[in-house]
Amino acid sequence: MPRQSNIAGQSYGHLVLWCCVILVLLGPRQCSSAPAPVCPGLQNGVCTGACQSATCSALASFFRSTFNATRNTLHTLETHSWANRSGWEITRTQPCQQILSARGRSPSYCSWYGITCCTAEAAAQQECRSVHSVLGIKIQVNGVNGSVEDPTIVQDIQQLHACGLTRLSLQGNDLSGALSSTWGSLTNLTVLDLSNNWINGTIPAALRSLTKLTVLSLGQNFLSGPLPGWFGELTALQSLSLGANAGQNADGTVGLTGSLPASLATLRDLELLNLETNALTGTLPAGLCLDSKLSILKLRANSLGGQLDQLLDCQKLTQLDISSNHFTGTLPDSNSWNWSQLVALDVSDNRFEGSIPDALYGLSVLGYLNLGHNRLSGSIQRAITLMQYLKSLQLNDNQLTGPVDENLWYLPQLSVLDLSHNRLTGTISKAVGLAFGLEEVILDNNQLTGSLPAELGIPKDLKLVDVRNNSALSCHGEGSNASGACDAGQLLPCFLMFSSADVPRTDGSDMSCPAILRRPRQEAEQLCSGNGPNQLGDQATNLADEAEAQQRFELDPTYYGYYNCQCLGGYREVWERNHTVLTCVKSEEKDKPAWVVPAVSVAAVAAVMLLAAAALLVWLRMTVQLRPR
Repeated sequence: MPRQSNIAGQSYGHLVLWCCVILVLLGPRQCSSAPAPVCPGLQNGVCTGACQSATCSALASFFRSTFNATRNTLHTLETHSWANRSGWEITRTQPCQQILSARGRSPSYCSWYGITCCTAEAAAQQECRSVHSVLGIKIQVNGVNGSVEDPTIVQDIQQLHACGLTRLSLQGNDLSGALSSTWGSLTNLTVLDLSNNWINGTIPAALRSLTKLTVLSLGQNFLSGPLPGWFGELTALQSLSLGANAGQNADGTVGLTGSLPASLATLRDLELLNLETNALTGTLPAGLCLDSKLSILKLRANSLGGQLDQLLDCQKLTQLDISSNHFTGTLPDSNSWNWSQLVALDVSDNRFEGSIPDALYGLSVLGYLNLGHNRLSGSIQRAITLMQYLKSLQLNDNQLTGPVDENLWYLPQLSVLDLSHNRLTGTISKAVGLAFGLEEVILDNNQLTGSLPAELGIPKDLKLVDVRNNSALSCHGEGSNASGACDAGQLLPCFLMFSSADVPRTDGSDMSCPAILRRPRQEAEQLCSGNGPNQLGDQATNLADEAEAQQRFELDPTYYGYYNCQCLGGYREVWERNHTVLTCVKSEEKDKPAWVVPAVSVAAVAAVMLLAAAALLVWLRMTVQLRPR
């Protein structure tokens, strides 16, 4: 009987050995014959000597496995690996027994870069379970490089986990490889952040075992495959970030695929959901925000569809980004908005129609609004003055009509205004000088009239003004029927001037025109201080300094009558509309005198006639020779 038992044991051992050999051939990450590590020396909630030794050894091994620095021609280590290795580097020259021999209130590894240890106070509040153990590792953007499927690295993390590790954040490093099922053994983790690395493959189903996770972040990697449906089992989740993955799928799509699982609606403690820039399809799950704490929802750059009504129950939203999808319908009407805490709203690049709802103007704390690249119509209402915290307003690429309301310039926080590619009319109000925080004014491709007010020179942070492709906008001003050139002093607002150098235009006009620059402060103040229609009077002293505001003004040459513009080489000028519109057309290879064309025509006709006569003579001769005698 003992012999049979021994034979059976040997057979089992051989079977395990052969299984491991096969699994090793298939890939080292698949073979895990050793059981998960245990932590020695845990006594009465304290990580004692044996525990500290195991912890130090695991940290040292992790450092050696992820410090893969290359050597340069001088045979010195490059610094791109582990940019900050404070404390860790001692493990390269001293054993843990010597490192831990130093007496102190806590083990020396507790002072290493990125390490947080469990203290007596934290243990008393049940934030950790073993005093002097490593509670968290947070080493971000530090050049940690290695593979997440390296058995040594995984076992080191398992050992630290067995001794008390609950928070692991290695964001923004150089980790690669695919996550194996072994990562599912870290069941005490509350934070797992491996975002912004080079991790590939799919999300392993074993991660569903990490039910204590409050933060799971695997975004900005190269993951692919379907978005798992088991996330609803991670009931403690407060933050789920899987956005911006770039793994290639068999169907040519990039990132995570499939639809949003209905189980997401069961995560009542979820505050942040980031699934942006993947290949997700379908509609939003019903009840996504019902009785939830969801405050940040980022779904941009997918292929999601449906209507926005699904999100009306998200009463705690502070940020909502569903841009670059396929959402349709109208924006919710005035009776449906419950987003009183919303700070940022981006629904651009979808297929929304209709007008801007009145309720949107009532989002009093909204700071960033982007409705661009939709099919919205109607006008911008004066109620927009209620949005006193608005910093960025982007309504570009719609079908909006009506004037650029003067009240826009009274918004005290406004820095970016983009109303380009609409059908807006009217003039740019002189009240623009009151928008002191203005940085960008983008109004190109509309139907604006008048001229640029001198008050545009007052905002001190202004960097860009783009008013191209507004055919009725010119130096002549509003209501002018003048068709000739403007006076030299009216070609540009008084605070601007032409440079002495021409710059080729990038609009396909095949011409170069002088660059437009700010005048030096004193010169601009002198020219703008008058009381004329294009001057500022006493407000000239408020003009921004040219050094403070490196402004770029984008104007069509039609605005200033093509002053000093010229066609590029190989093109010639063609003036139209009473010498007010310049077109550059391709020149002939060589300019020819006026008599050349008719002379060439006459020569060509003569040559044809000579060829015809020669052909006739040949034919007659052949006829005579072939005639029977």
